[in-house]
Amino acid sequence: MYKKGDIVLVRSSAGDIIPPIHVKLIKRMERKPHKGRNFDWPAYVGWDAVLTKEAEADLLRKNHSIPFKFPNEIQTFVFESDIIKKANKKRRKKRKR
Repeated sequence: MYKKGDIVLVRSSAGDIIPPIHVKLIKRMERKPHKGRNFDWPAYVGWDAVLTKEAEADLLRKNHSIPFKFPNEIQTFVFESDIIKKANKKRRKKRKR
């Protein structure tokens, strides 16, 4: 459904108090379920991603104390289940003649 290079809107796993942000998907990771010593680990699919908007990084840092900087050289991990939608590309408005 999603591919490398897509820009998507992502919600936080921490809850609805943190606003959704736009990220660019870098690398897909898929983990199969496996047995642990005390716990059976579930399968998951996720992406390495980087922030795309400086204003969102500033908002997360100032209001929620999340230490994101922009430009973000450090990648963040996003579960595919936390992706809300693919971001729309801005379309040019047609001029009426």
